[in-house]
Amino acid sequence: MLSDHLLDEHLDRVDYYSLLGVARDANAAQIRDAFHRFALRYHPDQHVDVPGEAVRVLRIFKRGSEGYRVLLDPVLRARYDAALTRGEVRLTPDAERKAVVQESRVVAAVEAPLPADVAPLFERAADAFKRGDLKNAKAFLLLVSRKSSHPRVQSLTREILEAERAALRTRR
Repeated sequence: MLSDHLLDEHLDRVDYYSLLGVARDANAAQIRDAFHRFALRYHPDQHVDVPGEAVRVLRIFKRGSEGYRVLLDPVLRARYDAALTRGEVRLTPDAERKAVVQESRVVAAVEAPLPADVAPLFERAADAFKRGDLKNAKAFLLLVSRKSSHPRVQSLTREILEAERAALRTRR
């Protein structure tokens, strides 16, 4: 474990999981327990005797509280995990707003109607897929994908490919 001085110096490079000492797949109870241990060590009330130490510990405690809030909220945690893959170790309010805007764009794209010339073919592909007819689903989807890269088309393509892989695995 880093000393308080080193932790404070490197705080902007420490992710919430490391700061609280939990695994990335930790459940809510594990996160609460870890934060309880963290708070016992870094709560500002524990360090009122030494003024310089109190300021340093307050900074660490605030960051840990931020991490606790984010990791306990499933939506914020998913956003944070996505931010971590981009190398961002914090989910600041500004980053949260950006994530919400990005998610709303994705939802809008998925909910946008398919082009008129593509919709009937897409529906036939989706119907064939629902019936388990992967061959026809794939054929119709091939026609659709030549005309459109709509998110719904991409999603159905992934589902069909996954179903094909699963079918191959069961044959072996």
